[in-house]
Amino acid sequence: MVGIVSGLVLLAVGLMLGYRFGRKHSETAGIAMSQDERERVLQMLQELGAWTNEYSGNVSQYQSRLGELSNEVRVDAQSTQSAPKVIALLKQIMDSNEQLQTRLESAERQLDKQTKQIESYLTEARTDALTGLHNRRAFDQKLDETFATFRKGGRSFALALVDIDHFKSFNDTHGHQVGDQVLQQVAKLLQLELDDAIIVARFGGEEFAILMSVPLQIAADKMNKVRKTMASHQIDLGTKPLSVTISVGVSEPRDDLVASPVVRRADEALYAAKNIGRNRVYYHDGKGTCLVGAPEVAKG
Repeated sequence: MVGIVSGLVLLAVGLMLGYRFGRKHSETAGIAMSQDERERVLQMLQELGAWTNEYSGNVSQYQSRLGELSNEVRVDAQSTQSAPKVIALLKQIMDSNEQLQTRLESAERQLDKQTKQIESYLTEARTDALTGLHNRRAFDQKLDETFATFRKGGRSFALALVDIDHFKSFNDTHGHQVGDQVLQQVAKLLQLELDDAIIVARFGGEEFAILMSVPLQIAADKMNKVRKTMASHQIDLGTKPLSVTISVGVSEPRDDLVASPVVRRADEALYAAKNIGRNRVYYHDGKGTCLVGAPEVAKG
């Protein structure tokens, strides 16, 4: 029974930390709970606490009674009254143990169900349903966290904003189902090519956002390689393969007090990439936007 109680406690506390049975959940790792989510988990822990307190109380009661009986036996070794009392108490313990075992097993099943529901809720709250990437909420939280670490003297980072070129034409020409498939394929490629990124997220619509723990120029060069891979990759939709290109804007934190200027500079770089002709990468060095590579390379 102690094993069941211990397992329940570890399960519940593990959920609070973003783990379960020692396995880290990538969907929730490093992302803070909202107040509502925290209250739901705390309620579950309180319910668990009620079960464990009842169990602990019964154990303490039995230990105290057994101690009294042990003293009786030591005081009067010839007593014929102690044995029946011991037998009666042991029977009471066994009966109570069976009842608690049944109730704790029921509680474990209920807790497991609640745990899965909360895990599902936390995952859905931070995941884009269409692409499977982190959503805007998760990205904003991770950006704030990463920026706060930087402000405290931690490692710098780069932010890349990615926009699918002429995405509206995919929806208008081929329908929204094809547009959804394009989004899914672009998301898949970004995940594959940027598997060492801090976070890859769907920023909204046909736009994606990536945080990388590398300097600005390295991040810009890396995103240019991703751009070239995308341009050379055809998306097979079962009918006619489609060619998709992306425009990218990259920035990094400077002497900013908040994270929003980092996003603004990346957005300015992205606007420059799209305004000049798309299918290219621009970065913002804090003074202005700069094209990655020579113009003729950027077109290819």
